[in-house]
Parts: sequence; structure tokens; C-alpha cells
Amino acid sequence: MPLNAAQLFKLIGDENPYADSTTVQLDDVIEVQTELGTWQFKSTPHFIEKALRISYTYSDVTGHTIRDYILVGYEGGGAY
Repeated sequence: MPLNAAQLFKLIGDENPYADSTTVQLDDVIEVQTELGTWQFKSTPHFIEKALRISYTYSDVTGHTIRDYILVGYEGGGAY
């Protein structure tokens, strides 16, 4: 079943081992990286066409507010 934005961030909050899931909030900052590059995952290179960095904040178990990021990389599907 597809998730909408609110459900996605609830899932992120629920799965974040450092946060109280009730404190996760999406920030209004989404950065787009369009420079092509290669990323290493488990010692295997992956050609990334574009990446998004989505900012969110949460409170950790000690009550400190933390800004963190979700990184989404789009791997190229064309000939490269």
C-alpha cells in the first residue's frame, strides 16, 4: 500500500532509534543535488543521477532537538 507524506514521516519517526516518535517533524528544506556522481554501497559503486536531501527534526531521549536528513539517491537507468 502506498504511503502519503504524513504516513511516511510517521514511519520515519517510528523507526528512528534515537527519537521519541511523537516529536518527528518535516522541515521545509529539501535540497536537490544534480551533479552526477558515483556512490559506494557495500563496496559496490552506484552511479547516481540526482539526489534529494530532506531535512527533519526530532527530540532525542534527553530532550535535545536534533536536525537530521533523509537522503534519496536516484540511480541512473540509462547507458553510462
